[in-house]
Formats: sequence, structure tokens, C-alpha cells
Amino acid sequence: MDIIPFIRFTINSRYINRWIYGGLVLFIPVLNFFSIGFLCRTSRLIMVGGMGLATWQDKYETWIEGIKLLFVFILYNAIPFFMFSSGFFLTTLNSFTAFFGHLMIKAATFVVLPICCFFLPFAFAIFAERLDFREALEFESIFRAIKEVLLEYIIGYVATMAAVYISLFFMRIPYLIGFIISSVLTYYSLLLSTFYFTELYRRTSLCLAQIREDESAFE
Repeated sequence: MDIIPFIRFTINSRYINRWIYGGLVLFIPVLNFFSIGFLCRTSRLIMVGGMGLATWQDKYETWIEGIKLLFVFILYNAIPFFMFSSGFFLTTLNSFTAFFGHLMIKAATFVVLPICCFFLPFAFAIFAERLDFREALEFESIFRAIKEVLLEYIIGYVATMAAVYISLFFMRIPYLIGFIISSVLTYYSLLLSTFYFTELYRRTSLCLAQIREDESAFE
């Protein structure tokens, strides 16, 4: 898929403020539910319309969707979160347990977390389309859909991880400047990822819109 037209669309002066607002509050607790909800509503809009950005007119609904999506993220990352917490606890006991604690933290951060997050893009797309927790947690169905577009999925996942990592690097700039730049760039990376994976999801047999199109073709 060609992501360049979407980039041109999002940096248009008429629409750029929509996602910048979400980026500014991405790292602020509670307010970041708006950011997550905006991505969810944008994904649903792309799924039915091809290209577009959500608006901030329905702020309460956007915030609620962000809270619901947070639970999906938490469930997918329960194992690495548990490992990280346990590892941190071990580092506080003594030098012997601290060694294993550091190993557990590194394993959770660099191995388990990327593996668990691998399914999140399509789980996110499913939830955006259906607003159903259970279907967003059906690993078998999600894995089958991923296999249909495996190479492009892996490329998009690696590119997203790299873009987020680079964006977070700007945090090193002192004062609030680095925080703001990093927050906005991270959010824009997630916005591009939302477009990419939503378009990819539309091409799979798991997408309800695709199923309806196939059914209509046989009528």
C-alpha cells in the first residue's frame, strides 16, 4: 500500500492540528486516553472510507474508547509487565537475586514484550472495527490473518518499532522541548502505523468489511 498520500493528507494545514492535539497529551496519564481513542476512531474511519482522520467533536466517546483499548494493551502485555515487576523486585533484595532480576527485566523488555506486542496491530484493528474485547483476544484468528500478509506485517511492525524508538530518543533533549517533540513524533509514528495496519487488515479474511464485499460479489 502507498502510505505517501496519507502522509501528505495528515500534514495538510487543515488536518495537522487533529493529530498534534493527541500527540501533545500522549504521555500524560488519563489525558492520553484521548490520544488512544483518536487512533481507534481514525482506524474505523479508514476501514470504511479509505483515508481520513477522526475529529474531536465526540470527546467523551473518544476518551471511553481509549480506556477500553488500554485494557486490550494491558491483557496482551500482562506477561512482560509481570516479568518486569518481578525482576525489579528481585533487584531490591540482594546482589545474588539482583543478577537474575536484571536478566528478567532485559528478557521482558527486549524479548517477551516485542513478541507479545506482535499481535497488537491486528488486535487493535479488530477492536476498532467491532468494539469487542473477546474478538480482539482471539489469537488463533489473528495469527491466521497475519499469515495472509506476513511479510508486509513484519516489515510494518519492525518499521513501527524503529520509528517509536527514534522518537523516544528525543526525550534526551532537556526541559520540556524534548518531551514535546518526542510525544508528537511518537504519536505520529503510531498514526502512520494505524493507517498501515488498518489497510493491511482490510485485505485479510478477518475483516468484516472484506467479508461483506465478498458476499456482495456472489449475490
